[in-house]
Amino acid sequence: MDPTPTQALSPARQHFIASWPQVLKPWSLPKAAAKIHAFLLSAPTPVTADDIVQELQLSSGTASTQLRDLIALGLVEKLRILGDRRHQYKAIADPASIFVALAEARRRQAFVAMDSMAPVITSIAGQEDLQWLNTVWQLQSLANVMNEWLGVCTTKDPEWTVRYMQNAEANMPDS
Repeated sequence: MDPTPTQALSPARQHFIASWPQVLKPWSLPKAAAKIHAFLLSAPTPVTADDIVQELQLSSGTASTQLRDLIALGLVEKLRILGDRRHQYKAIADPASIFVALAEARRRQAFVAMDSMAPVITSIAGQEDLQWLNTVWQLQSLANVMNEWLGVCTTKDPEWTVRYMQNAEANMPDS
């Protein structure tokens, strides 16, 4: 009898795959994408999409879509193995690269929404809206600063970003 997909994975790997979506939820990664990322990150060798579908019990359409998104984010590599028609996938294992990819994804999602919302609200707001709109405009200004900072961090070498953050943390005053 063949082992079921979850029996083929160690308990630690099962827990990691089940828990990783909660870790990546604040970064706005869909649950299926986070599970695939955890599966690939914990895989000792590259795996095929069929392996992902079987092990994680996902539809092939879901696996394909999420793999495409993970590749676009820079979290997964698509490999072509000579003599094999199927592509294989491998997670980027460098922690700095993972952090920068997640920060860039979050930056695009959060700040694009803010940038598109604020001008519309401003154009339709009346005099009665000015008090709360001031808060929105200030938030927009802070978001722009954060967006610029994340833009710098995500366009530099990932190792530079990690060193910069570690230096900033080391130089923070005690509270």
